[in-house]
Amino acid sequence: MSLRWCPTISCAVVLFYLNIVLTNLVSLRQKWYINTFLNGTSWEPLHDTLFVDWIKGYNIEQYVSFALRDMVDVCTYGWVCITILAWWVFSRSPILPAKVLCCQLVIIPCFSISQLLTIVPDATPNCVDIYDIPSDLDLRWVFWRWPQRACGNMLWSSDLAQLIIFTQVAVQMIPSYRKRLQFLVWILGECWTFITVIFIFSSKYQYSMDVFITIIVVKLLITHHWIDYMANYLFIKNGLYYERAPQIEMRATI
Repeated sequence: MSLRWCPTISCAVVLFYLNIVLTNLVSLRQKWYINTFLNGTSWEPLHDTLFVDWIKGYNIEQYVSFALRDMVDVCTYGWVCITILAWWVFSRSPILPAKVLCCQLVIIPCFSISQLLTIVPDATPNCVDIYDIPSDLDLRWVFWRWPQRACGNMLWSSDLAQLIIFTQVAVQMIPSYRKRLQFLVWILGECWTFITVIFIFSSKYQYSMDVFITIIVVKLLITHHWIDYMANYLFIKNGLYYERAPQIEMRATI
């Protein structure tokens, strides 16, 4: 069983670029709404009970908030890179990257389109000015600008989605007969995700609704049998033939 490298690499590159364009479109939609309906004035964030009433999140200084947001990226990219390195050294099972790619095929369009259809004020007040979102008149920037931060990306948490997916990958790399090691890796991944959630809440990066919905939806997605079927059909050589034999499944760990 081996990967179909050409369609795998091609699909990954297209998804990467599509994610950049769609993320920029979400920021453009936020700026367009502010300029059109709010006369360019700041759009106040929604009232999030977890921020305002529990941890007083909106009283955090801006420079502290941005530092905590950087920690969200450090936690996310750190776990993803460690998992990929471990896969390359200890596993190299082709079904795991195939499943990851199939999950991305679903969540990237779904997350982006839903946020284009529903405009939600960013959790950061005056986000379009702070992150210097370009004009909504000349749209060429949508296709080439690197979206360091997006404005209005408030329905889903992409960082958490990647953490959940790669936590499952880390668990699935371990042989099924090593239950204790699997459990320890799962515990480490869940604790890592929990720490990331704390950074998200502390920095008012996203609303609590985004976090909880993302966790539930992504955990259900990665266990769906269609993901296994898509992975074997699209990215594995003779994948449907090998699928008849028992495969390691990405189990739900809600």
